[in-house]
Amino acid sequence: SREAHDDLMSRAVSAYRTELAKKPGTRRRSSRTVCEDFEQMNLEATGKFIKLLHSTLSRLAAGGRSLAEMNAQKGWLTEEETSKVLAYAEETGNRGFPLSHRRLREHVNEICRARLGECFPGVGKRWTDRFVEKHSDRL
Repeated sequence: SREAHDDLMSRAVSAYRTELAKKPGTRRRSSRTVCEDFEQMNLEATGKFIKLLHSTLSRLAAGGRSLAEMNAQKGWLTEEETSKVLAYAEETGNRGFPLSHRRLREHVNEICRARLGECFPGVGKRWTDRFVEKHSDRL
């Protein structure tokens, strides 16, 4: 549902930026109206109602970042490192030796220590559980 919301919001942001680019004196739709229009279009197309906040739309149209983007920057692994860890886990699984949570944690800690240095404390106890859940479509 988060992906559906983010996709709908990104389309609404594009439409709202188009509204903001109109010449002065031309009638523009407000952020609230744009949100309502996209909520209605989505409801008609999918049968599911997704609420869009006009304040979030205004912030994103002004160059702000989404919550998903901000949280991605807080993670221990970069996107490239994450895809390499997933590829490694898939490869070992295909060979008949799937990674245990312990081995996954060791592998990720090695990667992070190489980038962040020896002061890196290691990922938390439940980190691998959340990683596996987040990437369950590939693992």
